[in-house]
Amino acid sequence: MLRNTIIYLLSIFVITTGGLIYNFAISYYILELTKSPFLFSINTVIMSVGTIISLTIMGAFIDKYDRKSIIIILEILSCISLLALYLYTYNYGFNIKFLFCITAFRSLIIPVISNTFDASLTQIFDEEKIQNVLGQVGTIRTSVFLLGPVLAGVLYGFVSLETMILIFLILQIISLLLDFFLKFKPYENSVDLIENKPEKLLEFIIGKNKEAYKYVMNSNILSRIIILAMIINGVGAASFSVLPETIMIKELLFEPEYVGIASSVMGLGSLLATILLSKIKISNPLKSMRLAFLALAILMTVFTLPAYFQASLTVKLIYIAAIGMTMAFTFQFVSIPMMSYMQKIIENEYKGRVFSLLNSLGNILLPVGTLFFGFLYEFKVYVLVNLFTSLVIITVTTILLNKDIVRESEMIYNKKSNA
Repeated sequence: MLRNTIIYLLSIFVITTGGLIYNFAISYYILELTKSPFLFSINTVIMSVGTIISLTIMGAFIDKYDRKSIIIILEILSCISLLALYLYTYNYGFNIKFLFCITAFRSLIIPVISNTFDASLTQIFDEEKIQNVLGQVGTIRTSVFLLGPVLAGVLYGFVSLETMILIFLILQIISLLLDFFLKFKPYENSVDLIENKPEKLLEFIIGKNKEAYKYVMNSNILSRIIILAMIINGVGAASFSVLPETIMIKELLFEPEYVGIASSVMGLGSLLATILLSKIKISNPLKSMRLAFLALAILMTVFTLPAYFQASLTVKLIYIAAIGMTMAFTFQFVSIPMMSYMQKIIENEYKGRVFSLLNSLGNILLPVGTLFFGFLYEFKVYVLVNLFTSLVIITVTTILLNKDIVRESEMIYNKKSNA
């Protein structure tokens, strides 16, 4: 599996670098051009709605059809969408309505690619190596987040928007070629799923989603994770999908280089956490998640303070970067342990549907929340809004991940690990 590991990690590096450059350029351009957090939030909402729709439909197909084929076909469509955006921008200039259309199209593709990869990890790697691989993936991504924003900030100052889109397109093509050479192990029941299910399309989708729903609801742990994801994404992720750029670009008037430096320092926090997580073994992932969510709730409120005190840009940059770095470090103790836990306890033939259910239901409140917070941020009520968010996160985390649930999850996780 060493060959797969090298190819997969290289592909992650390439696509993460391209995606960061693209997202930086689009985010800065929208806020610089419109000065509106609400318009910026619309682009995020479109991606969220597309995610919910695409994963609700495609979860069943991820478990039914060859996962590698799904990944390759959708990555080709992703390349086509970027090519269309590049050609339009090059010939006619930036148009936010056309960008929204491209975002809508890509929102039906990108989440499915990511979800299919998540469901396929035990086909690509040995099961006992999953946490180590996730740690290596996290290290690569956060290394890119460390250096990428500085590169993106410099590029933004020297090249046009369409050039940055073209760079992402080239890197997307390279990632596609790398993924083509990945080897996937077959998984049990794949033949039965394909040959012995002649349902009509709609019946098939509904039936498979019902199976996934029952599978999740029969697990006290998985059902709580989904409810937790719904609420926290609806407030925490929704607000923070708009907040950093709004604070840095609109309120503090950071130049692209400053935004890049702040984002890079935030990436350092993620890098340190993923290196640490790749070296240690967490025996109780839900306990890690619980503590991390409580810490993030506090950090979210204090992140907004530079908008209210007088200081030099350098001091504000150091403050934003330091709090952001701490948040990024802490968040890795949510994402990696949660993925490791789910990879262990979910049966392989259900992974595509369960991950799709988690991501679709987990994001169902995100569009409304993002628009809501984008609207509130127009009035500069950052501290009050984030204080409310923090209280919600603390409350739902304390209730859903109580000590009894944490102990139960530890027993299940260790039993699967020792099986």
